Amino acid sequence: METILVEVRQTLRALRKEPGLVALAVLALAMGIGFPTTMFSIVHGGTRGLPFDEAHELVAITRAVPERGIDDLRPQPFDYLEWSNQQTSFEALAAFRTEAVNLAAPGIRPERYRATAITVGTFDLLGERPAFGRDLRAEDASPGAPPVVILSHSLWQTRFAGDPNIIGRTIRADGTQHTVIGVMPERFGFPINSQLWTVLSLPVVAGPGGGRDDLQVFGRLRDGVPLERARTELAMIATRLAQSQPATHAGISIRAMPFVEIEMDPAMNAVLYLMTMAVSFVLLIACANVANVLLARAAARTREVAVRISLGASRARVVGQHLVESAAIASAGGVLGVLAADVGVRWFGRMTSGILEAFWLDFRVDGVALTFAITLTAIATIAAGIGPALQASRANVAQTLRDAGPGTSSLRVGRLSRGLVVAEVTLSCGLLAVAALLIRGAVQLRAVEFPFDPDQVFVGQLALQEETRADPLARNALYRDIALRLDQAPGLESAALSSAVPGRGTGNWRFLLDATAEPETSQLPSTAVAFVTPGFLDVLDAAVLRGRDISWGDDREAPRVALVNESFVARFSADRDPIGRRFRLPSGEDHTIVGIVPDLQIRDIEERHVADGVYLPLLQGPPTNVRVLAKTNGPPLSRVGRIRDEIEAVNADLPLFEIATLRAAIYADKKVLDAMAALFLLFGAGALVLTATGLYGVVAFSVWQRTRELGIRRALGAVGRDVVGLVLRQGGRQLALGFALGSVLAVALGRAIAATLDFVSPSDPLIVGGITVALALTGLAALIVPAWRAARVTPLEALRTD
Repeated sequence: METILVEVRQTLRALRKEPGLVALAVLALAMGIGFPTTMFSIVHGGTRGLPFDEAHELVAITRAVPERGIDDLRPQPFDYLEWSNQQTSFEALAAFRTEAVNLAAPGIRPERYRATAITVGTFDLLGERPAFGRDLRAEDASPGAPPVVILSHSLWQTRFAGDPNIIGRTIRADGTQHTVIGVMPERFGFPINSQLWTVLSLPVVAGPGGGRDDLQVFGRLRDGVPLERARTELAMIATRLAQSQPATHAGISIRAMPFVEIEMDPAMNAVLYLMTMAVSFVLLIACANVANVLLARAAARTREVAVRISLGASRARVVGQHLVESAAIASAGGVLGVLAADVGVRWFGRMTSGILEAFWLDFRVDGVALTFAITLTAIATIAAGIGPALQASRANVAQTLRDAGPGTSSLRVGRLSRGLVVAEVTLSCGLLAVAALLIRGAVQLRAVEFPFDPDQVFVGQLALQEETRADPLARNALYRDIALRLDQAPGLESAALSSAVPGRGTGNWRFLLDATAEPETSQLPSTAVAFVTPGFLDVLDAAVLRGRDISWGDDREAPRVALVNESFVARFSADRDPIGRRFRLPSGEDHTIVGIVPDLQIRDIEERHVADGVYLPLLQGPPTNVRVLAKTNGPPLSRVGRIRDEIEAVNADLPLFEIATLRAAIYADKKVLDAMAALFLLFGAGALVLTATGLYGVVAFSVWQRTRELGIRRALGAVGRDVVGLVLRQGGRQLALGFALGSVLAVALGRAIAATLDFVSPSDPLIVGGITVALALTGLAALIVPAWRAARVTPLEALRTD
């Protein structure tokens, strides 16, 4: 132990004599450890399992129609009851329905909160109970039972100021008085980010095809029952239901998956871990960099090492001393890297707080991330130190002691150093490819040209109460009153209601033109469908190109009509005039096409290759989420008060939320891509800096080692241009080989990522060209100084090194 402490003290004293060299090595490993730790913490935080005991036993269950490509057909009460009665693989099943609730109080504007109606026993199945108060009971689900509600901890704190007497207090939710019976623990938001829970009352007996088909079902597997066995049993239940209820259940299967997958696609998890692997290239680059630094340092100290060995020091002790140096540098880099990762992860969490909202997500550098960072530090210690240590221990003692100058060191490290630089360039190509894909994708989305001014349009969402949504006449009256009041309000040039935000996309619907017979639904084409009120085109500074616009007369009593955009005409009706053609939806209703409108970004901006869509009258549509769109004659957000006043004049319990300009609304869910692109821009820049530093160090060291050779060349008539060419050719070969190998790696990574992220293209020539230019400029910058120094070597200087 005392010997080890002596070695550590000697190593630290030696490192203090070269603060510049040590600082560069520490910074390199700080990036090499900090960047992967940042990415790992983000991925780990975004792919955490549910925070419940034995969370892997929680399984989501839904219906599917394989022949139609439908894998998430929500079950009805009949399905839930039949599954519960026939299954034996689960401890129990529970059902829930996500919705939104308007909370209102005298003198306070109504606010919208995410709510979930759950069956009795849901929290028991999760293994959770209220922090205080009580859980739902069977009598709460009885017909005529007083409405009750359980609050989230955050809602209790923010809306009710942490009132200790909240239990038993009544609150008005969607116009109905509810009694608060409990408050859940902190950070609980089942199923995704709910803020309050009510009871879901289902009939004891329900017929097939009846009731709303918007339930979600999950269960907890019995101990020792694997998921595959449960899937087999559910398949058998689906077969029995198809036989007993062919009219409603033929062709319908039952799909089971880990509960956590309802929020995070497993394919996306794979891409995230692939990105983490790519970022880990920075560590390998940094290790190669530090290894080259330590190789150069070892070469400069060959005489010292030879003397120690000749005096009896074992080779193991020489290796140990070099590894202690590497460990000291890696530890300092690890500490800085963890601090940098903490900053980066917190920044990512703030950037994406409104998008990644699942309650189990937690972006921070926790114990798992620290363990990851410590592991990287250990890897860096060995990867950066073992090569130089072994090289130094194998030095020829006799030859070294005969050497008289730095240019004649017996430590031959050129091949190893050059190989490390090739590896750095290769790995840089791979990381730059990933960075370029994400940056290019983010830039392309931001560069979309809209056929309207998105900065001059106000967007907000309305939250209709359940009884209003269920009553078509009341719903349409509310739509008409709000739209007309807003259209005439001071400060607003025009206003309309829409089921979708332009640029954010809307649901694709199967349809049939000029239906004479019903073919298989799976064979039908699909198009984007949005429901709008009159004035929608005015808000977007557009007009009907041919035919007529939607009017307030196009209500439930009038014939169904539709507007189609130019891309729809080009794709589905290029051979004939679409005006007058019938447009049939899966519901069986025919809409007559009455007008053609411009393309108004009905689809999401990520869908770059398709733009077709149909606009139907909101008054003829089903219950749907409704957005307020208003063109203002000033900054849109300055009109929030006026818009709210007009809405409350129609219905005081109707909150307006998700308020933004149209541009902000379009890009709201792109913040994750923006944040990832920003991080990878930093990662890529760090990789380039490290690669340039590594190339510079190797070439500079080579020039130092070849001082005598270069002097002799000059004495024999070589001019500066010849020497510069010699150095540039040496570095250029490493760059070329690294780029050739890196291109293969870049293509492989690009294809793997583009297979999941459809808005990026791995074959984009700008990406290939950008990587080539970046590496070429980096290499030139790294080579120019050593080449200039080599050109200045004179024969006299070479003789002085001898």
